[in-house]
Amino acid sequence: MKRAVMWGVVALLGIFIGVAIAQGPDVVVIDNKYAAKKKEPVTLSHKKHVVDYKIGCKECHHEWDQKPGTQPKKCSICHKEQAQGKIVGLMQAYHKNCMDCHKDLQKQGKPTGPTTKCNDCHKKS
Repeated sequence: MKRAVMWGVVALLGIFIGVAIAQGPDVVVIDNKYAAKKKEPVTLSHKKHVVDYKIGCKECHHEWDQKPGTQPKKCSICHKEQAQGKIVGLMQAYHKNCMDCHKDLQKQGKPTGPTTKCNDCHKKS
């Protein structure tokens, strides 16, 4: 009986996490408020990354505890204009997170997003 209750709780937790993912924004706009020579913001499909590409939350939201009812913090909460100790600056955090993932997929021969040309992500409006 206890085992059945435990599995029921695990199943409910899985459902809540799935709903949270599905309810995330369809589109995410990444805009570096610190950039001196400002480039256009980057727009990406959150839904595609999570649902279609099956990228886990922690791949991007590496400090989020994923507790029910909590939301991930904006990158700029921890990552400031310049690196602070071991915490890289905001622009470096964005670039490393996105481009490293895209490059890894490219090495595996899988379809991926841009990796080298700035304007492929920073589209002029």
